[in-house]
Amino acid sequence: MEKITVMLPCRKGSTRLGFDKQMSSFAGTTLMDIKIKQLQSSKYIEEIILSTDDERIFDKYSKVEKCIVYDRDPSLLNVADADSLVDLCLQHITEGWVLLTHCTSPFFSEYDEVIEFGFNNDCDCVLTARKVGAFVIDDLGNIVNYERGEGKDRWPSTADLPNWYELDHAVVPFMPIDVMRELHDRKGKKTKFYLTGAVQSLDIDYIDQWKLAEELYKKLY
Repeated sequence: MEKITVMLPCRKGSTRLGFDKQMSSFAGTTLMDIKIKQLQSSKYIEEIILSTDDERIFDKYSKVEKCIVYDRDPSLLNVADADSLVDLCLQHITEGWVLLTHCTSPFFSEYDEVIEFGFNNDCDCVLTARKVGAFVIDDLGNIVNYERGEGKDRWPSTADLPNWYELDHAVVPFMPIDVMRELHDRKGKKTKFYLTGAVQSLDIDYIDQWKLAEELYKKLY
C-alpha cells in the first residue's frame, strides 16, 4: 500500500464563533484532541501533518505519535479560496495519497473505511457526502433535482429522485498527491462518494452547531 499522509489545517482563531474552536474546552476535551486520537487509531495512516500558526499546537502536538507540526505559510493564512488547501497539501506531501480532514467534524472517525473504499473502487478521489433525500428548490421556486414534464408524476416519492449529494467536511478529499498536483484540485476525474449520516457529517462552524455538537458528544461518549 502506498504511503498515506493526513493534512490537518489548524489556523488560529475563529471569526464566526468568537473563540478558538480547535483548542477550546469541548465536552471535557478539545476538538483537536478528538481528531488526533481518531487519526492515530488508523492502521493505514503513517503521518499526520498539522499546519498551523498557533504556538499552542506546536507545544502540544510536536512530539505526539505520528504528528508532524509545520509553521503555516503566512501567504496561506488568511486565504478564503479553497484552492489554498491544495497548495498547503502540495507544500508538504510529495508521495502517496493525501487525506485532508478537519477537526471540526468530531463525529467522523471512519478513516480506515474511507481508505479501503478508495483502494477497492475504480477511482482517483474519495469525498465524504450525504445523499440528498429531498426536493431541492431554487429561489425562483423551481425544483432543480427533478425534471417535471408531461406524463411525469409532479411529486414522485423522494426514494425515486436521482442521486444528488451534499459534500461535508469529514474527508475533503482522499486522493493521490500526484492527481492533486496534476489537476490542482480537491476533486479527481473519477470521484467516488463515501456516504455519511446526519451525525457523522456534522461540521462545527457556528455557535449553535457548537452547542448542539457538545451536548450530543457528551451523550454519545
